[in-house]
Amino acid sequence: MSVEAAADLLGRPPAEAARLLALRLLDAAAAAHARLADPGDAEALHDFRVAVRRLRSTLRAYRPALEGSLSKRLERQLKKLGRTTGGGRDAEVQLAWLRAAEPELAPSHRHGWLWLAARLEAQRQQGYAAAGEHLEDSFAHLAGDLRRRLGVYRAEVRLDGAAEAPTFAATAGAALQAAAGELGERLAAVTAAGDVEASHAARIAGKRLRYLLEPLAAEVEEARALVKRLKGLQELLGELHDAHVLEDELAAALGEAAAERARGLLAATLDGDPEALRKRTRGRTAQAGLLALAARNRARRDELFRGLDEGWLGARAGRFLGDVEALARRLAKAAPGETVETARASTRPARPVPAPAA
Repeated sequence: MSVEAAADLLGRPPAEAARLLALRLLDAAAAAHARLADPGDAEALHDFRVAVRRLRSTLRAYRPALEGSLSKRLERQLKKLGRTTGGGRDAEVQLAWLRAAEPELAPSHRHGWLWLAARLEAQRQQGYAAAGEHLEDSFAHLAGDLRRRLGVYRAEVRLDGAAEAPTFAATAGAALQAAAGELGERLAAVTAAGDVEASHAARIAGKRLRYLLEPLAAEVEEARALVKRLKGLQELLGELHDAHVLEDELAAALGEAAAERARGLLAATLDGDPEALRKRTRGRTAQAGLLALAARNRARRDELFRGLDEGWLGARAGRFLGDVEALARRLAKAAPGETVETARASTRPARPVPAPAA
């Protein structure tokens, strides 16, 4: 969803703006879903996954404003969509790294590279096939149900002169404050390159914060700048996550390759075939290449962590998080009918007036 599509949300009632935002994200998911039928569209599944993640994050952040429009069943179905499409995409990302590493491998490691590439390609195809079957059956019905529920809400109209209800700006400010606090806590828990769960949680928290900021960027200049700064953190955490996933995959692959070789040696021995046994004993194995790839991936992991540590860990994220919280406070304090720019001016310290020249 472009930021232009989300313009003029901040002055609306929270129940209306949250539903409009969710419906636009649902439209983006539906558009990406329609592209899945095109075998030449390599980015369709990725775009669909991102749209669904943004939708889930928005529904989660603005759940109080969406009261009556969601159910636990719908939330579970949305979560399942993400899980269904994850395996194929992970294999695709790992294959991209593997292809980039190929030219720098020694010839003796080529066999292991080919063995792992074939394994990952099989996983990619199986994952995409399973995702396609599931999405074809489930998404249209789910999208229709969500659209009906999000397309209507009840509002209270006061005729007694009571104070006006808050706008979406205040709701968005509160959501930003919560998301910034969560990201700070998650980053504080990352202390080493091997902190898989902690860094993954920080990655998810960063995504949630970005998904809250992006729709505001059309109306708030600071939101645009914060999104740009947040992209750098997301790239580091995303690549670190990829390195963690690949390390687990390489560990499993080494075990399977060793078992596969042992079964071949056993079969040749039991068959009484000395020539086959000789070839299997002296032939090139996949393990050497897999170990070389594991060492290369570990070096990548450590380098990514150093970049994360130098730029974001400890107190280094403080300025960024402080800027997010400052924007959140301005949004939260914006009175009904007041723009964010006006709220900023009202909270900005007054500049001293220079004395007149003598």
